[in-house]
Amino acid sequence: MASLAVFDFDRTIVNDDSDATIINRLREKKPPPEWEAGSHDWTPYMSNVFEHAYSAGLHPDDILDSIASMLPNPGIVELITTLHEEGWDVLVLTDANSVFVKHWLKEHGLQDAVKEVVTNRAFWKNDRLYIEPCMHQTSCPRCPSNLCKSLALAQWCDSKNYQRYIYSGDGRNDYCPATNLPANAIVFPRRGFPMYDLIKKTMSSINPQIKAKVVPWDDGFTIMDELFPGKSQVFKKSKA
Repeated sequence: MASLAVFDFDRTIVNDDSDATIINRLREKKPPPEWEAGSHDWTPYMSNVFEHAYSAGLHPDDILDSIASMLPNPGIVELITTLHEEGWDVLVLTDANSVFVKHWLKEHGLQDAVKEVVTNRAFWKNDRLYIEPCMHQTSCPRCPSNLCKSLALAQWCDSKNYQRYIYSGDGRNDYCPATNLPANAIVFPRRGFPMYDLIKKTMSSINPQIKAKVVPWDDGFTIMDELFPGKSQVFKKSKA
């Protein structure tokens, strides 16, 4: 019985935001252009940031070292490793970019545990980082044009026969796929973050949009305890 575990990256797998990490690093050298709050698409802005980083002399190694230094949320590495060992397909679905996510996973020993990363494509050219949208969508009004996670998840699952699903995230763009998961799925919103607040609001309404079971989390061990009861204690004792 095939099972799928989907994770957001920023503030879910890692405790920080990868784009914000680079923007803050860049501010030490040369302040980048400011984000215009009225804009709906983040990816074009980050393209400008990467151009600014290149002109400011921020070397690729500086960028990658900053990404690698981001700490995982407690228990997340153990959780993803356990899911992989238990035969789950692990999918990272994020509005970050492929260079950042894949570099971080490699540096933290998770590249073999993650089956696929679905995100905005990024690549180096003459030491300048370029980014391209994951998709160009106009059908989902909730999501930006470069990525609707519901559409991306549906495309990934097409022709695959998953019997179990879990989804873990933190942001507003994680709410959309959560509304499309079946009743036998489990949604794990990070407590105190926008996804959690949106789910709380809809679950208290007359017509809740979430069919799946909802389990808020504070760390990866919370999710592990739901999926593999007692397993987290083994890891915690090994660190004691």
